Amino acid sequence: MRQARFLSPSAESSVSLYHCVSRVVDRQFVLGREEKDVFVRMMREYEDFCGVRVLSYCVMSNHFHLLVEVPPKKEGEVIEVDDGEFLRRIKPLYSKVYYRGIEQMLERFRADPGGVGGTGADAAAEELKAKFTYRMHDLSEFMKGLKQRFTQWYNGTHGRSGTLWEGRFKSVLVEDGYAARVMAAYIDLNPVRAGMVERPEDYRWCSYAEAMGPKATRGRKKVREGYGILLGEKSKTGRQKMQGTGLWDEGIAQRYRMMLFADGEEVFSEDVSSGVAAGERKLKLVRKGFKRKEVEDVLARGGKLSFGEALRCRVRYLSDGMTFGRRKFVDEVFQGSRERFGEKRKSGSRPIRGVGWQQKQSQLYSMRQLMKDRIS
Repeated sequence: MRQARFLSPSAESSVSLYHCVSRVVDRQFVLGREEKDVFVRMMREYEDFCGVRVLSYCVMSNHFHLLVEVPPKKEGEVIEVDDGEFLRRIKPLYSKVYYRGIEQMLERFRADPGGVGGTGADAAAEELKAKFTYRMHDLSEFMKGLKQRFTQWYNGTHGRSGTLWEGRFKSVLVEDGYAARVMAAYIDLNPVRAGMVERPEDYRWCSYAEAMGPKATRGRKKVREGYGILLGEKSKTGRQKMQGTGLWDEGIAQRYRMMLFADGEEVFSEDVSSGVAAGERKLKLVRKGFKRKEVEDVLARGGKLSFGEALRCRVRYLSDGMTFGRRKFVDEVFQGSRERFGEKRKSGSRPIRGVGWQQKQSQLYSMRQLMKDRIS
């Protein structure tokens, strides 16, 4: 049975953050360099159209991760944008012919004082725009539109048909602040965990690499603004916003880099298996992305991982959970969705175990719902 995603207790009055994950059918490795480039371009175009903000992302060969900030929206609310902004947002999404048709219809409505059929010019123009704007400030519509657009391009390019993605998408509701910063670092470290690169800035299709890139692109600006939000550079509107590259260079880059921790190297040990001939010395890979000293430190701690090391592992709470944040936040979400759990369950929050994630005052919790066929 499909279930709706969990909503923030204040989703109608303040922004909400979601970690979204979607995988290719059968988890096939079909996303190459060109496909990843196109996906990132489409993501930015549809992000702009929907009015959401992608704070962090990583596109892998068979799946992708997004940390998305969704503006508040009441049920049934119609997002109002002026004609110029509306046309700017839809222009990258449609053909020149289709776009020009929409533009001409709006011009005709605004130029006719009596409107269409006596309904009034403004009413006719707003009705036309509403056919598009209902998708704005909506996470499900953003993910649906992005995946559909990319699938159409991929199928046309590769001469195939049918779906490209497994089901819809998974999402984890993330608390703003420290929990969001942890989630962003986890997303950026995906290629390191996979052993594809030693440093996240070396992987072209993640937000950290784009932020560190030498070329001043619109995408780099948006990523840096996203990190400014995550690291608390507030604007007058209450949300955080970058005020120029100087602020990024001097403060935010260093603070975020500390979360991503030191360089990583592959660790090898001597292979003493029966398949190695006597007197022959052969090395085998022990762990991807860690230095030998780091492995020795882990063993000295009895196998416990530090916070930085844990982010280089796949953490089920960050990918398969329902909500992620401090205890109060998680329990508020639980109480707002109480009917979806059994009567015996008293609370929603569960501490993340096995890792020294942070100081006690910043302890993070997760809420998991172990049910099949859960969707976002």
